[in-house]
Amino acid sequence: MSATNSGKFLDLFNSVDEYKQTICTKVIDVIRTSNRLGVENFEQFMSIDSCQEKINRLSERILNRIYQIKSPIQPSNWNHLDVDEKLEQLVDINDTLFERIASALDEADGLTKSTVSSTMRQVLEKPQLKFKYKIDNAAEIPFVPKLRTKPNAITPLPAMMMQIDLEPGNLDLLQQHPELLDHPYFDEIEVFAPDETFLKRTEPQFPKSMDDTKYLFVDTSEKLKTMMDHIELQTELAIDLEHHSYRSYQGFTCLMQISSRTEDFLVDTLLLRDDLSILNNVFTNPKILKVFHGADWDIEWLQKDFGIYVVNMFDTHQAAKELQLPTLSLAYLLKTLCNIDASKQFQLADWRIRPLPSDYIRYAREDTHYLLYIYDHLRNQLLDMSGGSAENLRLVYKKSKIICQKLYKKAAFDPTAYKILYTKFRKTTFDSNQLSALKSLHAWRDKIARQEDESPSFVLSDLMLMHLAELLPRDIQGIRASCKVLPDSVDKNIEEVHRLLIEAIEKPSTDLNDEKTNSGVVAETKRLHSSSASDRSDEQMKRAKLNY
Repeated sequence: MSATNSGKFLDLFNSVDEYKQTICTKVIDVIRTSNRLGVENFEQFMSIDSCQEKINRLSERILNRIYQIKSPIQPSNWNHLDVDEKLEQLVDINDTLFERIASALDEADGLTKSTVSSTMRQVLEKPQLKFKYKIDNAAEIPFVPKLRTKPNAITPLPAMMMQIDLEPGNLDLLQQHPELLDHPYFDEIEVFAPDETFLKRTEPQFPKSMDDTKYLFVDTSEKLKTMMDHIELQTELAIDLEHHSYRSYQGFTCLMQISSRTEDFLVDTLLLRDDLSILNNVFTNPKILKVFHGADWDIEWLQKDFGIYVVNMFDTHQAAKELQLPTLSLAYLLKTLCNIDASKQFQLADWRIRPLPSDYIRYAREDTHYLLYIYDHLRNQLLDMSGGSAENLRLVYKKSKIICQKLYKKAAFDPTAYKILYTKFRKTTFDSNQLSALKSLHAWRDKIARQEDESPSFVLSDLMLMHLAELLPRDIQGIRASCKVLPDSVDKNIEEVHRLLIEAIEKPSTDLNDEKTNSGVVAETKRLHSSSASDRSDEQMKRAKLNY
């Protein structure tokens, strides 16, 4: 993919950068157009003959084009695949294509090939197996804040909280002391108001290049103390987290990035997991501003993994939203304000890897290295927006406070969620036995995921779950034959999976009164799907986390 004799890239573009910008613009246009489609009225559209005919023709064209693209990448008997199998292959093809495009563009730019694609596929030992305190995924036991001391307190910590250990909670104790489940810093966040010095215009301070900036990878207690000595003296800090959730039920934080105006720190939160509550000395100090971008999940992850809370936070995503910027992502802010092209290929990087490759380190540092400079600009723009008044600036602080007051809670098991899955795959022909199997396997998947600390999708993908419920194999050999690659968790528990399938197959019709008919399930799931649209899994939210 190099420039031709015409001197133009692909005979059409003056440079690779122009090509990237053009393609990015086209993709954004497509996304915006698709977001305007009335998907909630899809069934109504399909009831109109002319509309249905056009949609079917378009669908056929798209599928044929996909087939033309996929043939040299992933050969298969395309015409014999059903829609769900084609969709699954499309996702794989998409990942492969983007990886190849990124490598080719880097090559055309004269850059060395990234190590991300090969590194992220390493088979790693699960870090949580070495955690001092075993992760408790039990749905019936709520998450208890890990805080045992409370610096910068206005309201003292409940006495009982200083006495209990960090092992899985005792339900009787929690019922006797419900205050243990309260947000420990709710009052401190509630009374916080930004100092007047943060409500005035400022001269944006562009940081030195990362090569010229002091940097420390914090992976020992001594280095943690060195970092604390520095950040405790600052008035402003930029903070970000890198999280992993595919091989864990609740997920866990793998890396923390902290930048001051003069230094960058990357904290190995896997090694120092039990030592980081000391950061509350800074993170809850109302005199030190903490700048995040899209902090909704970061705030909960800090609580869940380290017992860390945040007082005095400015969320640049909320600022971008208030300013009504065309795009609210950190990548957009980095490009427009700092002329930095954030690499998209790290969105699915596995941050459990140790030692961290150098390109991971550079990417992680970029997320906070320029964030205080971005904050300077957004702060001034908010003041300009309101004619010099701090009204809009205060509103961003108010919205940021609301985020800081969020309280982490474990995901409860929803026994009706299988109906949403059923509608998602548009399976409208399941009989009562198949629905019963889907319900049982869906509950089994969640149980195993909690026990083994895996994400439900790792235990058994949605597509394979639907496939088993649809086929209803009667014997273990049939279960194995129905899956091209049997997931390890299914293989280890195959007798239990077989038992659930047999129970669903042999369930008398008189016992199926609690199962909805197909039409009833479809009708009800429309309501469920609508009410839970914002309640996505941790893995989905991580991938869409407002950075890109």
